[in-house]
Amino acid sequence: MKRTLKAITFILGLCAAIIASAETFSGTTLVRPRWVHTKTAATTATETFGNLYEWTFTSGHTTNQMDQLWTDQRTLTNAATETLDLAGGITNTFGTVLTMAEVRLIAVGSASANTDTIILGNAASNEFDSWLGGTNQTLIVRPGGFFFLAAPDVTAYTVSTNGNLKISNGGTNSVTYDIYIGGASQ
Repeated sequence: MKRTLKAITFILGLCAAIIASAETFSGTTLVRPRWVHTKTAATTATETFGNLYEWTFTSGHTTNQMDQLWTDQRTLTNAATETLDLAGGITNTFGTVLTMAEVRLIAVGSASANTDTIILGNAASNEFDSWLGGTNQTLIVRPGGFFFLAAPDVTAYTVSTNGNLKISNGGTNSVTYDIYIGGASQ
């Protein structure tokens, strides 16, 4: 009986730990160029550069906060497209289905080995377009290029039923890209 009671207590403790688990997301996004610009003439002048962009955020749903992150490395074959549903159609690393109400960060890096472009935007329906300024707009990421967008304010880029982000291969060769999308669930 004691053994059974201990087993039940252990199982209830595990269940409580699982139910009480929560995801949090915080950190700093930093874009730091390592540039040195030098001009040599009669005298040498040098300029160096600090951080291009730095944003520290905490977990939550308001200004300078995010509570959702989706990342992946993906490949599209020749002329292929895919549509990511930010309003409930993507799952994070922990297996949680994400339903973003606002997007505060988008970053897409095109592999340096790519020979074709990656095109973002212009989904056929329910297009996530608040970051593009209108429907049927696109943004091109060149081979080896990188696109980064941050919106730390409370409004950010709204997602409602318009959560479809279309990503297309702009050519006839396979392309690989890394993608990061961060946002808030309310």
